[in-house]
Amino acid sequence: MLTIEKIKTDFSYIQSLIGNSESYHDSPIFNGYGDFCDLYFKAKDKKIKQEQIDTYNKFKETFRDFIPEIEKYILSSLKNSEISIKEEIRKKELILDVIQVTFDNSKYDLVLVCGKTLKRFFFFTKNIDIRVEFKNGRIKTIQRKKDTTEDND
Repeated sequence: MLTIEKIKTDFSYIQSLIGNSESYHDSPIFNGYGDFCDLYFKAKDKKIKQEQIDTYNKFKETFRDFIPEIEKYILSSLKNSEISIKEEIRKKELILDVIQVTFDNSKYDLVLVCGKTLKRFFFFTKNIDIRVEFKNGRIKTIQRKKDTTEDND
């Protein structure tokens, strides 16, 4: 279980070069869901809140419960060109790329960016990127998008 003290000592502190954004960063491993995941705790004046820690700890314990819903969404959002390889996509491992725990955000308190990568031809890959926004331990919105840094609608 993470604590504020552990984050402040073990995580890297990052301050944005542009604007006043700041966060604490680490790269935990979620076995079976990629090699590592970028984890960010948004901060204000180098401070994070206990609610953020509680949100993440609960997510870490229960994230597998959300995988079926995310997998179902991915298959329902396939483009026409992907439908013929639906079975291949279904079998690919879901990769957890980024988790961001927000600071005083009224719309959501945790964001998960995840997806699947398909190898095409020699070195070419095709990515299916999904942004999942959580509020109070539940999925609020899921969207497939090219720019996962933008909020879902």
